[in-house]
Amino acid sequence: MLYNKKHIYLRSPLRISFAGGGTDIEAFYSGGETGHVVSSTIDLFNYVSIKDMFDSNVRVHHAEIETQSITSRIKHPYAQTALEHYGIFKGAEVILTSDVMTTGSGLGASSAMMSSLLLGCSQLRDIKIKNKTEHSELTYKLEADAGTIGGRQDQYATVFGGFNSITFKKDKVTVRKVKISEENLKRLEDRMFLVFTNMARENKVIQTDLGINSVSPEKSKYFLGLRDLSYELLSILESGNLNLNDIGRLLNESWKLKKSTNGHASNPFIDQLYETLKRKGVIGGKILGAGGGGFLLAFTSDSGLREKIKYELYPNFIALDVKFSHKGTEVLWKNF
Repeated sequence: MLYNKKHIYLRSPLRISFAGGGTDIEAFYSGGETGHVVSSTIDLFNYVSIKDMFDSNVRVHHAEIETQSITSRIKHPYAQTALEHYGIFKGAEVILTSDVMTTGSGLGASSAMMSSLLLGCSQLRDIKIKNKTEHSELTYKLEADAGTIGGRQDQYATVFGGFNSITFKKDKVTVRKVKISEENLKRLEDRMFLVFTNMARENKVIQTDLGINSVSPEKSKYFLGLRDLSYELLSILESGNLNLNDIGRLLNESWKLKKSTNGHASNPFIDQLYETLKRKGVIGGKILGAGGGGFLLAFTSDSGLREKIKYELYPNFIALDVKFSHKGTEVLWKNF
């Protein structure tokens, strides 16, 4: 790229998947079944800065700082894939930061990063992305090109933003806003928090198993159960009289089903943490993402318990409040 001092700064939200995870895997819905997920973006973000370099090198800041003479030598797979897709082979600097870790959180951080990377690169190259569906599908494609195995929910969640019902069919993905009042969203927030399990999981092995298990006669019933729970949860959220304890119950049932989908979703350490939380007043919860580590979502029986449990967990576990975010991937600033 010629040095013309172009600079763009973007962010993409992370997400909580409440129910239906696993049914967004293509192996599940490509055979005729319908996948369905209820999820919401939250006020935790990945941030991407992309700017012209004053020389012809390519520099990427992440857990380390890489400086190479050409993009193909960059080790960070997402940065390399996005830059090369848009023909940015030289003269670029990329900075990747996040409110949590960028991989292994279970919060869809990888998709959030790729979503911002490709939107930033496309604008630097003055290539228009038609709509949010195209943006989501391109995020999915480039993640696959970068070596990631997984479903489609994270890409649509971070691009569209907000509290959504997402339906997956063989030839179409549909995103619909959940019809829930701001008052009920606040009531949900007051009952929930995130707990970091102190483990980041290896996603590729888990996702490979999920894809195989989703179509196996023995395991597919658990995926169908997860989908049915997601529709039940949607019905409760959109009812005029929201019963919060029902949400906790469904999260607990969802967690049991999820552990049945593959042998890597949980381990004795995570099970022990969950049982400890239940003894303290948590009535439901689930590991987020594919499982095996990352963050656990906890739902308390009373809003007053949330702060008490968080302080009791500290310093052995980091616990975070949940705040919903209505925004998807967005450009925060650019100079062109």
